[in-house]
Amino acid sequence: MKIANILIDSKKKSDENKSISIERSFIDYALYLTKRGAEVLSVFKADEFYREASIEGSSQVLELSSKKFAKIYFIIQLWIKFLDFLPEVAICHSYKSFLFVRLVRFFSAKTFPIISICNNENPIKFLKSDYIITNTSYDIKDLIEAGKSRENIFVVNNSINIEKDFKIIEKKAFGKPIKIGSMGIVSLGNNFDKVLRAMVVLRSRGIECEYSIAGSGDYEDDLNLLSTELRLEKNFKILGFVNDKKSFFENIDICVMPVGKSLPNDSILDAMLFSTPIISSNSYNCDEIIDHGLNGLKINISDEKLIPTLIADSIEKFINDEVGTKQMAKRACEKIFDHYSSEVVANRIFQICQNAKEKLFYS
Repeated sequence: MKIANILIDSKKKSDENKSISIERSFIDYALYLTKRGAEVLSVFKADEFYREASIEGSSQVLELSSKKFAKIYFIIQLWIKFLDFLPEVAICHSYKSFLFVRLVRFFSAKTFPIISICNNENPIKFLKSDYIITNTSYDIKDLIEAGKSRENIFVVNNSINIEKDFKIIEKKAFGKPIKIGSMGIVSLGNNFDKVLRAMVVLRSRGIECEYSIAGSGDYEDDLNLLSTELRLEKNFKILGFVNDKKSFFENIDICVMPVGKSLPNDSILDAMLFSTPIISSNSYNCDEIIDHGLNGLKINISDEKLIPTLIADSIEKFINDEVGTKQMAKRACEKIFDHYSSEVVANRIFQICQNAKEKLFYS
């Protein structure tokens, strides 16, 4: 099976969280499909930092000119390459990718189905795609109401790679002080400042905490200043991005991720895999991953003033029922293996492409 995997102009660079999610999806799809015997042509703009990963995970690559004047040249390059490659399926990872491929298909001798991936973009924009993949079922109703057939909409979970020799972590008993951790880009939308304020609430209840963030970003100075204002500077540190995620989660008691609705949920999957009790937001990108009270706790982030107290209440609930908390963490890890492992997701993606190809052939 020949598959074109396309990412052109994913997002504005200021929207770093979304860009990372889209670019990771682009690389992962190429790798998953190539490993399953597909011939994958990855198409992307020249000079992008994910060039090496794309070359490694794809059968072929096409680097499009990154110059602003080259939009027509984009189309010509794609058309010539598609004539040579003759894809049986095209996967688009952004709206601009979809527009370009749709135009190229119009001038192609051989037709092929287009599958659009809605990576934190409005799925309604992709209605003219043959198939739409979204990572949450919340989009299904809107797509159907807009006229998309249900059989052409797929929900594919985000994935996490699990090493072959992976062993489930046996977490130690909670220590004193309680060690809290978060992971991700240090931005205002991740609500990490609310975790600091929750520590003040917990201190008033006689519970001391230490808080570390595995990440970096433009909000670091603000958080450090806030920790000083709250007299928490000795209990708070920003570690920068860490390569050894396992070690980070092994060394914290509870992961707190009160992330906003537009932010990726990759770090939540990491916490679940490494058996770390998790408190997440109820935003839609976390909502289907965490089943409240079963494999973690969720808090409502609609009222910013209430978030610190809700985080504090959840942490205290974990502390007061450590046995139940460990059971939640165990169920969370099991859910990763059942639904979010890269093998499970990759098989689903390959089957969607195979079905799209066969449906076109028999139509």
